[in-house]
Amino acid sequence: MIYFNLLLDIVASYVNMLALQFGQCGNQLGHALFSKLSTDIDAKKTGVPYNVNYNYIEEVFDKWFSGLTKDGKRLARAILVDTEEKVINKITDNKCGSWTYCTSNAFYQAAGGSGNNWAYGYMEKGIRFYESISDIIQCEIEKVDHLDGFLFLLSSAGGTGSGIGSRIIELLREEYKNKSFVSTIVLPFLFGEMSTQNYNTLLTLVKFLDNADAVFLFENEDIHHMLKNLLNVDVKLEDINDVISKNLSIAFQPISNMQNNLHSLMAKLVVEPCYKLATIKSVPFLSIFPEYNATNTWQSYLCQLKRMLKVYSIASDIKCKKTKKLSRASCSTPSSLYSHSISNILITRGSCTYKDIQTDDLQEKCLYADWITTEAFTHLHQQRHILNHDKALALLTNNSNIYHPINEVLDKAWNSYIHSAFLHHYKKFDLEDDDFLRTFVKIENVLKDYKELDRK
Repeated sequence: MIYFNLLLDIVASYVNMLALQFGQCGNQLGHALFSKLSTDIDAKKTGVPYNVNYNYIEEVFDKWFSGLTKDGKRLARAILVDTEEKVINKITDNKCGSWTYCTSNAFYQAAGGSGNNWAYGYMEKGIRFYESISDIIQCEIEKVDHLDGFLFLLSSAGGTGSGIGSRIIELLREEYKNKSFVSTIVLPFLFGEMSTQNYNTLLTLVKFLDNADAVFLFENEDIHHMLKNLLNVDVKLEDINDVISKNLSIAFQPISNMQNNLHSLMAKLVVEPCYKLATIKSVPFLSIFPEYNATNTWQSYLCQLKRMLKVYSIASDIKCKKTKKLSRASCSTPSSLYSHSISNILITRGSCTYKDIQTDDLQEKCLYADWITTEAFTHLHQQRHILNHDKALALLTNNSNIYHPINEVLDKAWNSYIHSAFLHHYKKFDLEDDDFLRTFVKIENVLKDYKELDRK
């Protein structure tokens, strides 16, 4: 019994996460995520006995929070980095809710941003700021017995999150070789954000592919489209962050499997080092249709997730789901219309037994590349409800669909490059033509690997 308790203590120490929030998007997304995590702790509708819920809350707290303030608020285990103080001041001054940030974990320099220039953030500010940021990180790591890994949160569009974030992960990887590095990168809208966003996105992806264990991509365009169809109102960035943070919560909250630390989860998802790009799909998509959500079964939710694996199907498929149940027949789409996966991890949360959730549709061979020899599908379950949902599911999927949004960015970046558009912004920070060409080649090779997954 003593040995067993000691083993539990050792395994439990592997759940501490440190979130690193970069730039406006990363900090706003991080704030949305910790709000979700804290709301989950305070949820009244848990579906499990008191002692089970108590243990779950302890796990969540240990994983994401580093302590309590004098007035009892939870302190997020997060580092906030920006080159402008406006966003950081706004979210750290927010006194509402049951959690807050440690103000000493916020690093910003009122330096006028990074000019939407990856090179400025990476070549100049990332190096200049690393020592100060590293000191803050080290102080936070010293508060835990064992850090499981880092969660990076950023947008690829601008210069601060993408450029400084790229430099920081590169330097941290050298310093913490045995830790897990997981990144959440928000891809920009295809049109209308900034002229340099395509260069910035490719340069960011290359650095994170080189240094992260897994790169989770979220498309502003895709999520905006889904929200617009479901709500029929003007969609704000806060709404998009709410969706992304919910996906991350369902995916990364504790699961009833003590061996399920971040490293083992990523090892199941990224089975080959050349395939590190992944996405997270979750249902229910929104919380505002309780009468609709309450009518859904585990099987209909599983069908919705499978539909999301169709070949680059933007989520217009779900636009009518607030009034319409999906039947089992919804899963009968011809196999040729599905993207092929390297691996899929299904995480289910809610009151039922593991065997009650029939996952056969997500294990069909037609969903996976022919050459995969390892177990490509994993199902993990947690009895405790999340965010007051009776049922919630997340699918962490590493599949060929990621080819399409990245290829669009590559085409636009290449078109700008051959016309020498905006290159002078980068060259004044010593980024040369060879750097761009190496970036294009790296991304093209990654896309080639993903596209070939669909060749049977």
